[in-house]
Amino acid sequence: MKTPVDVGEQFQALRRQAHKTQTEVAGLTGLQQEVLSRFERGRGNDFSLGRLLRLAHSLGYELAFVPLGRKPTLADVYEERR
Repeated sequence: MKTPVDVGEQFQALRRQAHKTQTEVAGLTGLQQEVLSRFERGRGNDFSLGRLLRLAHSLGYELAFVPLGRKPTLADVYEERR
């Protein structure tokens, strides 16, 4: 199970690969740069699905569901909630 920090770090890596700054992506998606910075640091728990879709699309990606390799444990869920 991915944590918010994992998702933020992955998005940051994709943004950097696309040679875009936070300010550029924020402008493309209608977000403030500070909001995008929080998301990339795993502090964007209040993100709506619409925001997440706009962020993915701004880098030429789409969201997809993939099966888990295993069921999450109680420890996984607890860690994600922290």
